[in-house]
Amino acid sequence: MEELQDQWVQPVKGTITDYFGTRNGHHKGIDIAAPEGESIISVAAGTVSKSYYSSTYGHVVFIQHPEGFETVYAHLSERTVNEGDTVSKGQQIGVIGNTGVSTGTHLHFELHEGTWTYEKEHALDPVFVFEDTSMQNENKLHHGTDKMDIQTKKLKPNNELEKSEELHTLNNKSIKTITVSKNDTLWGLSKEYKVPIASLKKWNHLNGSTIYPSQKLIISPAEEESYVVKAGDTLYSIADSFQTSTDKIKSTNELQGETIYPDQVLIIKE
Repeated sequence: MEELQDQWVQPVKGTITDYFGTRNGHHKGIDIAAPEGESIISVAAGTVSKSYYSSTYGHVVFIQHPEGFETVYAHLSERTVNEGDTVSKGQQIGVIGNTGVSTGTHLHFELHEGTWTYEKEHALDPVFVFEDTSMQNENKLHHGTDKMDIQTKKLKPNNELEKSEELHTLNNKSIKTITVSKNDTLWGLSKEYKVPIASLKKWNHLNGSTIYPSQKLIISPAEEESYVVKAGDTLYSIADSFQTSTDKIKSTNELQGETIYPDQVLIIKE
């Protein structure tokens, strides 16, 4: 199968005003602002799986694509296709609007692996599957990646969302990012990449421990010395080995008590 970015077109010519993964990971699509009356087109050939009015999405169209994906076009002022219709790539399916829970004329566009679900656990960042690279470049500028060299796996359909890794070089420093998979946790990623939870939270500006499928996380070597807890270790023995204090270890790693666990990764500061 050819790569999706060699097949798909963007649904409307406009400006991206909100990106995938914003709002603490809850925004599972992109918002594209365009003038009133602009046509919304199908990004690829497929079959209309839903076409209705939603209290949140407003006028919305869902399209199933033979590659194994479903796309969503929301806040339309008008729908021009019905459930069960077959559509071609570039065919008009509606008109941009401001219906449902919306604060201005725009298209909210989503891409899902398999089919859309209420939890949106298989939502993917749609920007990088469009033929027109202008949206890709705009997305890179938004995320600061115009200053980075990036090696990344291309999007392919899978039965289950897989973690993909990206390697960035910024100011001669290697920074690795991953895409969160279903069932990932900060604790599990900390063990897998030998990175303290506190560092993951700091690098990714996380206020809590909740992460979401398709969320991008920085997985970067810790600037401080790190230590992987072994069976039989205590905070006191670790502090003594590194000639530091238990209070400093607890503060640095945001520990609430004295309990630590084998395979836990700790930042150690002198």
